[in-house]
Amino acid sequence: MGIFDSIFRKKKDDLVAHTNDVSMQDMEKIQNSLQGKMDESVYNNTFNQACRLVPKGQYAEALAMFENVKANTADAHQKGNCDNQIGVCHFFMNDFEKAIEAYANSIKNGFDRSMADDNIWEACEKLMQRDHDKARWAKHYLEILPNGNYKGKAQKHLG
Repeated sequence: MGIFDSIFRKKKDDLVAHTNDVSMQDMEKIQNSLQGKMDESVYNNTFNQACRLVPKGQYAEALAMFENVKANTADAHQKGNCDNQIGVCHFFMNDFEKAIEAYANSIKNGFDRSMADDNIWEACEKLMQRDHDKARWAKHYLEILPNGNYKGKAQKHLG
């Protein structure tokens, strides 16, 4: 198993970050190692600059950049990617409600539904722990994704 096998898991035809055991420093090292493999003009655009701030813990700065990119594009795919990253920033700033809202918006803008579903459930779980109210956040999850990947788990919290 290579280093990327432990960090990424295969999901359909996409690589999905799986960062439970990966530090922010490790994520930044990986990101920096990929820089040389990307066209300089693509890597240096505002979206990618913002992405490079996230592993550094500069969430507020990244958030402002993602919001700016989203406001200045008409492309739904780009808006969806921005919404997802806005959710990531809010998640790491422990504002899980805003993270959920951004992840839900990412679906509306065409971002990968399954990946956003995973993100929404993860944020709901954090809220369940924080508020000690599993039923409230399970219900909220089901309101957003009534047939989501975690429907069964959410329903168990309502029982």
